[in-house]
Amino acid sequence: MDYGALLNTLLHELKDGVLVCDPDAKITLFNQAAEDLFGLGQPLSKGRSLYTLCFQPPVEHALNLLHYQYEFKNQSAPFPYVQFMNASINQEQFFRCRASFLPPLTAPKKSFVIIFEDISAWYLPDNPLYMKIEEFRAPMTNLRAAVENLTEYPEMSPVMRSAFENVLVQESINLTEAFNALAGSCRVIMQTQNHLTELNTVMLFGYVARHLQNKKISVAASPEQSIGTKVDIYGLLLVLDYLAGSIKHKQKGTGLSCEIHIGKQFIYFDFIWSGPFIPPAAVEKMLAQKLEHSIGAMTVAAILSSMGADIWSQQQENSQSTLRLALPVTIKAGNET
Repeated sequence: MDYGALLNTLLHELKDGVLVCDPDAKITLFNQAAEDLFGLGQPLSKGRSLYTLCFQPPVEHALNLLHYQYEFKNQSAPFPYVQFMNASINQEQFFRCRASFLPPLTAPKKSFVIIFEDISAWYLPDNPLYMKIEEFRAPMTNLRAAVENLTEYPEMSPVMRSAFENVLVQESINLTEAFNALAGSCRVIMQTQNHLTELNTVMLFGYVARHLQNKKISVAASPEQSIGTKVDIYGLLLVLDYLAGSIKHKQKGTGLSCEIHIGKQFIYFDFIWSGPFIPPAAVEKMLAQKLEHSIGAMTVAAILSSMGADIWSQQQENSQSTLRLALPVTIKAGNET
């Protein structure tokens, strides 16, 4: 059987653009749909760099995560793919991508296949509907932070404490429900399918911890159980890097660490440092910051919203401050990835 001819036939029938690349991201094979996507300005050709067509960092992050998953699985079990967003070099097209390695998987540097689904018709970075959602964010996060901080001061009279807690908790629940309802409607309108990758917390915690440790940030991760979550890994790392850089800039000379742990409904990434906390108004400015290397120059808030995530700041009793990123859990993942 001519497997090369069979592969070419299969690729030709696919509606999405498919590129096969060598370990150096040079194109070795492509289908007609890929030519239709990328060949308008300059015809596709073997040996051309993938990174002349789309942004390099999202692809590299996906390949790094694939490497990590392969190491984590100890070179066993079916090999996964990673789903992520990318854009054409001119930022006129947006793609939902799926990347996976090709055999032999034991090679130190691996060839890979990447599938491009053109989603330009519905993917609009910083869509006005997303911005409408952000009007809910400030009161919701302030209420949530107030609830957490209120419980830290036992000297408050029981009557006053009870009154404050009842009002804050109820308002927080009401506002959160309204936010979730609007966010759900937004997702239905903006996209037919999700662009996030399903990971369990054991895999996610280990990968994020290694990334932050490479940035000289000490990390304490406590994956006491394995919970599933959906994540834009490239967007999440961009946001974490931005938050860490912002804290270091504002708190010069202070140590910064990160604690990663699981709550009942959320996974928490807590940046912790000694010194004053970041006030809510400053957090709002951080949320409005457009990240240069994001797909479509999206804001921090838009990236978080796409994952259903949130951030807020709080002051601890021991003169330490916390900036918390909360990512919702999905389902218990057991030992699967």
